[in-house]
Amino acid sequence: MKLITNTNPYRLEQGSEMDFGRAVYETMAKVILAFREPETDILFQYTNWDKDKDPHKENLILDAAETYHAGAILDPDQTIGQAVKEILLQHYAPERDPKESKAVMDQLLAYFKEVPFEELNEEVLRKIGSIVHEDQAVYTLEDKDEATQEFVNRRLVDTNSVWLLPYDRPVYLKNILWYRANSEEDIIHSFELADWWFTCAVVERDRAVEEYRYFLNYTEDGDGGMVLLISAADERHFKAAVIPRIQELLGDSLEIVE
Repeated sequence: MKLITNTNPYRLEQGSEMDFGRAVYETMAKVILAFREPETDILFQYTNWDKDKDPHKENLILDAAETYHAGAILDPDQTIGQAVKEILLQHYAPERDPKESKAVMDQLLAYFKEVPFEELNEEVLRKIGSIVHEDQAVYTLEDKDEATQEFVNRRLVDTNSVWLLPYDRPVYLKNILWYRANSEEDIIHSFELADWWFTCAVVERDRAVEEYRYFLNYTEDGDGGMVLLISAADERHFKAAVIPRIQELLGDSLEIVE
């Protein structure tokens, strides 16, 4: 790994030659802990989105229809399948009663999956895509499973709309949940919730998140690797306290560029 300290923000680069994801969760959790002092908390960001304002919604709906057509949607209780059958029946045989047309609906669904996607009716595809998207899309914490909701809510510190990332605030941002993850175990679980691209802040207790000591954004690097972008409120603390901890943790695998 390479720590570049002559840029703002600082960059801890994880080259493409290294593993990603679970293989390095433990190491990266220890790196995050290197920024923490006893009087601070590590607050991870969980973002809630407003699905009605999503500018990508129309494309996502069409993608959902195509994914369902390809048979790549999990539907164990067949609730989506039943809704799709009723859409197809309403379009192709609106005079028929769904309660008395089970065989016909099964035939229509089989026909739908056999016909090439690009030849299907656009209105039908949008209706089907809307059903699938509504069922499958995750916009807020409430769309997640109960265990995930409990994990975040039990550690919740603040809810706001503070946008600290270096690009424009998305128009469909609803709010941001900042929750405490001070242990290695909780940090690793937070990686899993964020699919490994994560944002967190190291904040003194009882301070607002925008008054952070450190703001950490782990994202894709332009060269095919990953990078931890480090915004520091106190450069002296970073160089005197945090860098030695990271050096001790990573040893010879760390190169420092000043």
